[in-house]
Amino acid sequence: MSDVTGASGRVSPPNSVGVIVMALGIFAAASLPRLPFAAALAEPAAAAVAAVWLATAVALVASLGQGGLTRRTEPLVESFGIGTWVAGTAVLARVLMLALPTDLWPARAAFVASLGLWLWFIPRAVGYLARLVRSQVRPNGIILLSTVATQAVALMALRLFAAVGAVRDTAAVLMAFGAACYAVAAFAVVRAYTCRTWRLAADWANGNCILHGALSITGLAAVVGGWFGAGPMSVYWAAVVVVLVLVEAVEIARLAARVREFGWRTGIAVYDPSQWARNFTFGMFYAFTLAFARQDPAIGPSALNALRNLVLANGAYIVLFFLAVEVALMLLGRRSVDDAAPA
Repeated sequence: MSDVTGASGRVSPPNSVGVIVMALGIFAAASLPRLPFAAALAEPAAAAVAAVWLATAVALVASLGQGGLTRRTEPLVESFGIGTWVAGTAVLARVLMLALPTDLWPARAAFVASLGLWLWFIPRAVGYLARLVRSQVRPNGIILLSTVATQAVALMALRLFAAVGAVRDTAAVLMAFGAACYAVAAFAVVRAYTCRTWRLAADWANGNCILHGALSITGLAAVVGGWFGAGPMSVYWAAVVVVLVLVEAVEIARLAARVREFGWRTGIAVYDPSQWARNFTFGMFYAFTLAFARQDPAIGPSALNALRNLVLANGAYIVLFFLAVEVALMLLGRRSVDDAAPA
């Protein structure tokens, strides 16, 4: 492919295309095993995630000729989508680990690939975060992929090499580094939406749901690492719930605004790859909640326990519902009236 830029000016496939693998993978790893029909679909689901990852990788490699890599790495905001390549490959490693528990070399190979991608991606991401803080560019939640990619690598290091002390120590450093990236990126995003004029229907980005998704994957890494007790994790989990509710309240308001401005069919029943970020963030919140519940069966006030139990009882079905909706939108293939809007 000699030209990776489509008619809208975006590279094709978009940098964030790896989010599809992330969404499918977190569903296969966390939500699917909690559904009644899990046993029959576990292996086909793993094969499907691997197939989507392979197709995505082939499409990305094919697009890198004729300066394609430069076009992907130069845009200040959109380049953070490369973080989905890292996280998607790490999620693939988790799916392979669950599907082939007695033969871990495929999972380890995927982990090594994700680590290599992270080592290439993160220096640029850190530099771009520093530029964004000083610039007038309006970022969106896609820049939080600096955190998601880092925590995904930390998680898989813990899962595959839990018995190695040096790996646990390195994973702890990675988790702290990812949290620092979150602080900087979240500041830039919140500032962009509080200090400048913007329109809800057109300027709120799909990727802003990563504001809570990045917190969830950080929480999951903390649970798997076992570095914090039930008390601190209860407070953290409650804070993630608050951020999730706030962000999704804006999403609901945006849905209403788009219906008023464009109508149901044109404003809502459309497809963009960035929409998969919502599937990933919901799936990751459920995965975090599930892992936390397994570590600490009872937490804090009874109301908090009741809320967590509600998530545990219904979360897998909610993730499945949104996954089905996104697949349907993708198959319909209708594009948004504002393709130029932020992803």
